[in-house]
Amino acid sequence: MKQRQTGLTLIELMVAMALTALLGILLAALVHGWLLVRERLAVPAHDSSVVDFCLALERRFDSPVLRRVYEQRLPLTVRWLDWQADRQQLLWVAAAAWPEVDGGSRLQRQRLRFEAREQRLSLESSADLYAAGAPRWVLRERLEKVAAVNFLYYQTGRWLAWPSDQPAHPDRGVRLELQHDGASYVCTFALPWGRS
Repeated sequence: MKQRQTGLTLIELMVAMALTALLGILLAALVHGWLLVRERLAVPAHDSSVVDFCLALERRFDSPVLRRVYEQRLPLTVRWLDWQADRQQLLWVAAAAWPEVDGGSRLQRQRLRFEAREQRLSLESSADLYAAGAPRWVLRERLEKVAAVNFLYYQTGRWLAWPSDQPAHPDRGVRLELQHDGASYVCTFALPWGRS
């Protein structure tokens, strides 16, 4: 006559403990997610205009082209990025996401310009690579309520302000620090020739 075993075997006990631990982890993740959503709903949403502006700018820094441009039929200096401190603007040529409607090239001049008096930062493009006069700039993005802007570039292992003693050719990136509506923001852009 066989005796019947009562109770749990060691394997059954270990399976029950593993299932209990798994349920505990899932419950903790669910509670954590619920708390994050509740926290997000309690805090007013931040202004996304800075993020949108930086994303538009990132697309331009992602495709720079070393190309000679002309103004008033005169060739300008060939530089990847041309910082003009007196005008508070940064110029470069990039492959744009949108060609001009009137049949222009995808290669376009890009201009990031800070207008201190109006407190705005503008991103503009122009298909006039060989302009007989002044290029015709088209506004692509604008950020209002910008109190201050600082342009930096990465050279020899550190961030330098434009202009500096070093030659103005960034190794790996460009950084834009700005004050928008009383808050500080930093947008850092990796340049394609500096990516490893």
